[in-house]
Amino acid sequence: MSVNSLFDIGSTSLRAVGEKIDATSQNIANAESEGYRRRRVSLSSRSVAATGLYASNGAQDVTSSGVGVEQFERVRDGMLVAARNEARSSESAAREEGRVLGVLEGALATDTDAGLSASLQGLADGFSNLANNPESQGVRESVLGRARQLTDTFGRLDQRLGELTTNTENALASNVEKANGLLNKVASLNEQIESARAGGSPDYAAEDQRDQTVKELSKLLPVEAQENRSDGYTLTVDGMTVVQGTEATNLSVDQSGDTPAVEFGKTGVEFTPGAEGGGEIGAQARLLNDTLPGVQSDLNALADDVVKEVNAAHRKGADQNGDTGENFFVDKSRTAGNIELNVDGPKDIAAVATPALGTPGGNETAVTIGQGDFGDSSGAGNIEARLTVGSDGSASTVEVSSISPDGNLPGNLEGGNFDITVSDAGGSSLNFTVGGSTQTVDVGSVGSDGNTITLENDVSSNTLKLDVGTAFADSDVTSASGPKEFSVSVDNSLPGDTSPAQNIADAASDLTTGATDLAAGVGTQVQEAAAKEEAQAAVGERVQAQIEDVSGVSVDQQLSSLIEQQQQFAASAQVLTTAREVSSTLLSIAR
Repeated sequence: MSVNSLFDIGSTSLRAVGEKIDATSQNIANAESEGYRRRRVSLSSRSVAATGLYASNGAQDVTSSGVGVEQFERVRDGMLVAARNEARSSESAAREEGRVLGVLEGALATDTDAGLSASLQGLADGFSNLANNPESQGVRESVLGRARQLTDTFGRLDQRLGELTTNTENALASNVEKANGLLNKVASLNEQIESARAGGSPDYAAEDQRDQTVKELSKLLPVEAQENRSDGYTLTVDGMTVVQGTEATNLSVDQSGDTPAVEFGKTGVEFTPGAEGGGEIGAQARLLNDTLPGVQSDLNALADDVVKEVNAAHRKGADQNGDTGENFFVDKSRTAGNIELNVDGPKDIAAVATPALGTPGGNETAVTIGQGDFGDSSGAGNIEARLTVGSDGSASTVEVSSISPDGNLPGNLEGGNFDITVSDAGGSSLNFTVGGSTQTVDVGSVGSDGNTITLENDVSSNTLKLDVGTAFADSDVTSASGPKEFSVSVDNSLPGDTSPAQNIADAASDLTTGATDLAAGVGTQVQEAAAKEEAQAAVGERVQAQIEDVSGVSVDQQLSSLIEQQQQFAASAQVLTTAREVSSTLLSIAR
């Protein structure tokens, strides 16, 4: 081996060890830098061909083994990074769902006096007290107050849901904008990294930055990265390519439908997250398209049930004004946000019953015919007498058999006071109008007993029949003043029967179960989201620990390596020192 070989080997060794020292120093300096991946220098032996005056055997070529840098690289495990990003995406989605639903759970809380179930039970308790004290104005005022609290609670929950929806829509738009910025940044870094590689000087800092950008993006979207040496990272979301080389496809939010939709650029393809995961954007899309509309629908359905059931029971009662058949709530298209009371004051609350027609107070006749406007006794058939007095001298009646089981007249006409209008239909027919429904009856088409005329038929074939003793004759209702009218009246309510108030109390109490179930359903979703977040956080931490083992910087290990490399550098320097001494000795001999 020539002296030149010693110089070559020593100098290449110094350079190679110096590269290792540089990498180790850089690792130590960036040990706390977020996203930094450990640098590693790989060395390999290389041939050194040298000839010179001091080679063995004079002029013989000698091939010696030196050392050189084989590879300078970032230490990175792509599979671990992908697993970490997936866990991060699922964790972020669960956290966002838990955050939004936690706010909703607080609004639906069942353990407060202002909660929906408490308000419904309050209405039930109010009507229950009213059933025991139907004449008490204080109790009636209390019922109105509790009813107003219930409508306010429904309105407050409806408003809170609307605010949550609006806030989530704004958060979605903000996250889409943030995601687009990150996608464009990855595309830009792809260009920067590939340009550096083409120039022969890899930009590892830019590669660290690109990985960190993808990590941030995974919080928002379930992004998958594939590295291609020709054009850098290719990113996909839900199977759609969002970054390829230097080109990025930005997301957009379509607000034209009932609920917002996240689309991939101008492709018209919608991002549809599954039942879970999907990052914050996926969670927000799921909340806006499924979860929040579902809760709103359940709340509206409960409000509709409250109005329908309370109104149905209230219509069967009589208020202190003597009115019957009136609704407690305004009967209209109902949602949680537009429930209104139909009663104006405490006297308008129907607490006592209108008895079943046909059995009031032991009477056999529930509906009687009054004279009305038939004050003229003229006419071929003397119709006035026949409307008020039967052939046996008794009051004319509506036959009991024609009354429906719920105590109403045919055609769902509620019990109470109302008018029947009789007019000449022409020929030998009469028009009978009851509650807005008109039926034409031929005056000759009377019952087989000759005593009844059918006024109206309903879908259940119940019939309202008028007992007139004998058949009508032509011109019985002919009058220059127009149609003749008379009234049908129902007997007064039975004293002490407060079943309408108690029925409302029972209905409201039963409906508290729906309110409790609604709150419990949201609470269950919050718990599930928290469990998913915890599980995915644990997965992410475990994978991150593995990433740190592979790619992270251990300062203790790096310091130990630095000491070893310092010794290697000193040894390489000693080789050069020895070579210089040998060279000096040989030169002195040559003189």
